[in-house]
Amino acid sequence: MFAAAMFAAVTLPQVASAGVVFQSVPDLNDTTKLTSPWCSSCSGSYRIFDQFTLTTSETITGFSVALYSPAPYWGQGLNFSIWSVGAGAQPGTQLFSQNLADADFTTQTLQYNALIATTDDVAGLTLGAGTYYASFYNYELGVWGYTGGGGKLLQQSNQFHTGTSAGFILTDAGHTVPEPTSLALLGLGLLGAV
Repeated sequence: MFAAAMFAAVTLPQVASAGVVFQSVPDLNDTTKLTSPWCSSCSGSYRIFDQFTLTTSETITGFSVALYSPAPYWGQGLNFSIWSVGAGAQPGTQLFSQNLADADFTTQTLQYNALIATTDDVAGLTLGAGTYYASFYNYELGVWGYTGGGGKLLQQSNQFHTGTSAGFILTDAGHTVPEPTSLALLGLGLLGAV
């Protein structure tokens, strides 16, 4: 009976957890890399964008983003959108937009004024390989910048902030991952050994 259970555990496909599709900086938890919370929108004046590149087609079902946490900057949900890259490397056409409420997020405190907000409630977003802009926005929101990464943070109606990246991770839903053949052979070997 043990051998049969071991065989099933080793050879059957396993479901993977959410996978990282894109990560703007190596570690969102590294508070030594925080630069400034960039206002998005500062009462309607600005919107934060940052570029990302996909090497293959991806279905994005969630994201994590580093935000300035004091009220009123967090606590109102946000709009997540994807844009093409237009002329002069500016955001072009809006390709996707979804409003998410606070209840759609879990949060992790980084420090007294910073948190990571994470959701897996993005629906209907599939993108082909290419370069895009992601935007995180509400009337009062601060998106933390980090040193490193691609350094493509843009505060619309203001400027590019060279060397600064918005702190975010895009994820997919995970998928069935078949185990490698070597593990299947190991399972068969265990059956013979028992």
